[in-house]
Amino acid sequence: MIGALMVAYGPNALREAGYALDALGRHMPGLLVAVVSDRPVMGAKWIHMEQRDRGARWAKLNLDLLSPFEDTLYLDADTRIHGDLSAGFGILADGWDMALATSDRQAGELCWQCAEDERNATRAETGTEPLGLQAGVMFVRKSERTAALFAAWRAEWERWQGQDQAALLRALYTVPVRLWLLGRDWNGGKLVEHRFGMARAA
Repeated sequence: MIGALMVAYGPNALREAGYALDALGRHMPGLLVAVVSDRPVMGAKWIHMEQRDRGARWAKLNLDLLSPFEDTLYLDADTRIHGDLSAGFGILADGWDMALATSDRQAGELCWQCAEDERNATRAETGTEPLGLQAGVMFVRKSERTAALFAAWRAEWERWQGQDQAALLRALYTVPVRLWLLGRDWNGGKLVEHRFGMARAA
């Protein structure tokens, strides 16, 4: 079973999720959708979870446990899709564990939104200059491999409890999966618009 999952806490995120659900309905009619929140969201299956952190990243990092779907399209609440995203599910069906886009900020701007000590630790612990990834749009197939990755991602996030991108890079270094890199149109481009920051609490 395939479907989309969002996380929405607070009035701004709930408002943005409503717009995102409308866009999903127009471009992917019939796709099942679930929203993780502390209150029901009209037009989606409600998955109840109290908010643990201000950025609601803990809920996102429990996607593997919370999603009712075998293949999940995760979307940040402040995204708007402008076309059919079914190709992402096709990528999972071809045997890939996950698919997500690269960040447009690399090298010196890698994980720019994370704390400096976390960025430094990420480079030191991976022994590389990692490829920055965007986790606001992801396709994930449930499996032992992705379960292990998400467990590692949660553990890495717990160290700083801030943003989630650097924690993902460290988790992927220790628990690699078959990862398909999507083009930039899939997150912040023509196919998936990303209204960065619009879902945050005021």
